[in-house]
This record gives sequence, structure tokens and C-alpha cells, in this order.
Amino acid sequence: MPHISKRRLGKKAEKELIRNFELVLAKISKETEMQDFLGSLLTPTERIMLAKRLAIVVLLKEDVPQTSISNALNVTQATVSRMQLFLEARGEGYNIAFKKLANEEAVVEFKKYLLKIATYSIRAAGGYVKPQIM
Repeated sequence: MPHISKRRLGKKAEKELIRNFELVLAKISKETEMQDFLGSLLTPTERIMLAKRLAIVVLLKEDVPQTSISNALNVTQATVSRMQLFLEARGEGYNIAFKKLANEEAVVEFKKYLLKIATYSIRAAGGYVKPQIM
């Protein structure tokens, strides 16, 4: 993530900015509008970083080993461990999101895909399969 300016805002102003940001996120209900908004707000690198964090949490909740997650998503073991700590310490936000999306077809397919690449990663690391493009 980009660094925050050393020129800090007051606590009240910072709190108000965050509240308004969260309000905007809550008000966007169409997928295409969210794509446009996030495309304007985030760099491609930031988007993939956040998507990988979400994928890590999904796989952790599915009890996929951390090493397999690291290999499947091309992230460091430290990143996976840090996400495990975040999930344990303050995972209520993820739990809310998972409950809201539990029956969404796209999320179900996303989970299947993540589990597929994690399983492939485990088998490939053990030398059981030839590398292939997913």
C-alpha cells in the first residue's frame, strides 16, 4: 500500500474522511459501478494486492495449508501468516462479507477456482504433475 503523508490530519478530520469513504462504498450497489470506482481509485497493483488478500483469507477459511496458499498465489509465507493473524484478530469483517456472499454463484465459483489452484500447487510441489497454465 502507498505510504500516508507525514503531514497528518487531525483525528476528527481523519475520522470524517474515513466515514465518508465507507459511506461511498456502502452506497455503490452495482458491480459495474464498483469496478469503475475501484478502477479510478486504485492502481492495478493495489487491486491485485487486495484481491490476493481476499483469496488468502478464503483459502485459510477452507483450511488450505499456508505453504500451499503462498505457492498458489505467488505471495510470501509472511504475507499468508500476516493474513492469518488479521483473520484471527479482527476477522469479523471477513465473516460478514462471507455470510452476505455465501450463496452468490460467482463467489462459489471463485472458491472452487482458488481450491483448484491450491490443490494443483500442492501436487506440483510434490512433483506429481507437469506444470501447466490454468
